[in-house]
Amino acid sequence: MLFHKIRLALAAATLAIFGLTGAPAMAQLYNPCPYTNDGDCDEPNGLNLCEWGTDANDCSNPNAYYGSGPGYSAGIYGPATPIPTPTPTPVPVACPYTNDGDCDEPNGLNLCAWGTDANDCSNPASNHGAGPGFAAGIYAGGAAPAPAPAPAPAPTPGAMTAISSGAFVHGGGGGYSGCPNYAIANTAFGQHTMYAGQGNYRVPRITAGGRFALTNCFPGTGWRGFTITRPDFRFFYQGNSPTGRLTFQLTSNVVDTILLVNTPDGQWFFNDDSNGTFNSTLTFSPVLAGQYDIWAGAYNNSSNNPAELWIYE
Repeated sequence: MLFHKIRLALAAATLAIFGLTGAPAMAQLYNPCPYTNDGDCDEPNGLNLCEWGTDANDCSNPNAYYGSGPGYSAGIYGPATPIPTPTPTPVPVACPYTNDGDCDEPNGLNLCAWGTDANDCSNPASNHGAGPGFAAGIYAGGAAPAPAPAPAPAPTPGAMTAISSGAFVHGGGGGYSGCPNYAIANTAFGQHTMYAGQGNYRVPRITAGGRFALTNCFPGTGWRGFTITRPDFRFFYQGNSPTGRLTFQLTSNVVDTILLVNTPDGQWFFNDDSNGTFNSTLTFSPVLAGQYDIWAGAYNNSSNNPAELWIYE
């Protein structure tokens, strides 16, 4: 049978080549195929005697023959590449707390899935616990909020010394209502970091005075003057002073100033008049790196007096 079919296939091809048939060779292929299940692939990829799809059992069998090889390997019946099963996109569960002014997604109160409280979490005025969800999530801004500053470690008194004349030191202080308190995070006039070798720094804006009397805050010192409770200014010093000194100078043309500084080791230093003037100066040597909290006060009960604060190495 195989030999007979090969002869038929060759004859059909010859007729097609020499134009002896009125139609293309493919038009002469059998449909249906009379040679099914005979172990030979008779479709065009095999012996080319039958139409595509009419000898499926033989042509999909890797052990079937057509001429010199298996029809299975070159035809339309090769093993199909499996189509990956698509991963379904989860549909977020609706958030029951939308439009309530709180960001309830994971970057907020963590009560709802991402994207389900978009109006609140994309609004910079919304809250989530202690701050706006807008700044920490998947909406505009995108950046995580800055972490809250760590509380200042408990100071160890005794490391710093003021060498300026008229400077008074006290190891305690604070703890009374209205007294200077270095643990308050917000200052009246900001803060600045200065690195060793930069020379000097002038605080851009500061006023002298307050309504709280120092006599109620540092028992036994005799310190007099009026300040506010929070620091007027917070100063950070980094490195080793090239002069071995650090000076704070408070001046004013309208008021008798007093100067109060809490140093990195937790000590309180006070000065009223210096160098024969009504201005105030504190000079430290040696110099500790770290946080200095500064109060610009007035000797008399007054507030908002124009002043200047300079810091020198």
